[in-house]
Amino acid sequence: MRLTDLTVEVRDRDLTRLGLIRPEELNLRVQGEHNGLGVWKLELPAEHPLAAPLRQPGSGIIVTGPQDILMSGPTVSPVVVTSADDPTGMVSFEGVSDSVVLADMLAWPQPTNPDPTTQAASHDVRSGNAESVIHGYVNANCGPSAPTARRKAHLVMGTNLGRGPLVKKSARFPVLGALISEIAVMANLGFRVVQRGANLAFETYQVTDRSLDIRLDVLTGTLASQSVAVAPPGVTRVIVGGQGELENRDFLSATTAEAVAAEEEWGRRIERFVDQRQTDDPAEYQQAADEVLAEEGFTAVAMRAVPVDDLTMRFGVDWYLGDRVSAVVGAGELSAVATGYVLVVGAGGVQLGATLGDPRQFDRNESLTRRLDDARNRISALERNAEVGTTAADDAAIMNMMGVW
Repeated sequence: MRLTDLTVEVRDRDLTRLGLIRPEELNLRVQGEHNGLGVWKLELPAEHPLAAPLRQPGSGIIVTGPQDILMSGPTVSPVVVTSADDPTGMVSFEGVSDSVVLADMLAWPQPTNPDPTTQAASHDVRSGNAESVIHGYVNANCGPSAPTARRKAHLVMGTNLGRGPLVKKSARFPVLGALISEIAVMANLGFRVVQRGANLAFETYQVTDRSLDIRLDVLTGTLASQSVAVAPPGVTRVIVGGQGELENRDFLSATTAEAVAAEEEWGRRIERFVDQRQTDDPAEYQQAADEVLAEEGFTAVAMRAVPVDDLTMRFGVDWYLGDRVSAVVGAGELSAVATGYVLVVGAGGVQLGATLGDPRQFDRNESLTRRLDDARNRISALERNAEVGTTAADDAAIMNMMGVW
């Protein structure tokens, strides 16, 4: 990606574009994440005409690449740094992507009612194709159909093509972004919120398999460098607990051919308990298991790569975040979804790095944090859904979640 391929604009609280930062003034870092929260950092001289507007609450930037908007989002932390050598100082702006609204909001059991103390439904149950269910939850909780008090200003719903398998989901105060991510991962869908014109658009897209066309390789000159991490699966067998108590409780056991293959490869049977006491529908039990297995039921391979600005395999033009691509690793070949990128623009020009697969495999601390966060999320689900005290079996499941045993 070349410097001439990028434009960076500053916007105000009302999403009005205030001006363009010239390419030679850019000191920018953008980090995108597939179905997650992107972050950005921009440095400007304090006397720059756009520095003052960008310090106002609600302001933000729009980063546009060669084909489309890469990221847009609000400022969260402007910091002024001065010194004897530079008394006027520099301002360092840090921000997030507009998808932050999905992390800010919860999916309420009765989203039409803006009062949490008078919710007349235990769960917001939705069924249909995956893309429509995702759009439905977003629209009801922060989109145009949400009550005024919970409606995100300027948010509009993008095109819904009804893609993905039939799903059924029950929501009771989970984080909205986490809820729709569970649906998206098993349906091979991506989503994001990005500024389009004077609006913020919630968009969904199909993960595109470009692995036959995009084949990254150091030897052929399409990669400048790469590092690869391989790890055992996160789970190979899922036990879902439904409604009922003790020996009368409903259970479902599930696995996949890919999970069994990983189990044999690593010599480890890795079990996970998933609580689904909020429903008595066996289809929801199976879907809950499928979601976990789709995310963790396979040998985890991750790759950090620095692609070359090849004329036939250009990031942002020929492939992008969410696409499935191939990369040559030793004598073999890795096919994985492009899950993240880091774009750095400065005096040295434009530098780009991409991640295929799960980037947390590179960092043991991140992997442990993920396990802890997962345990917290599942305990939170128990707290939201349980109307009676836990049984001994449930207590054991909680201890298993936290890795106590």
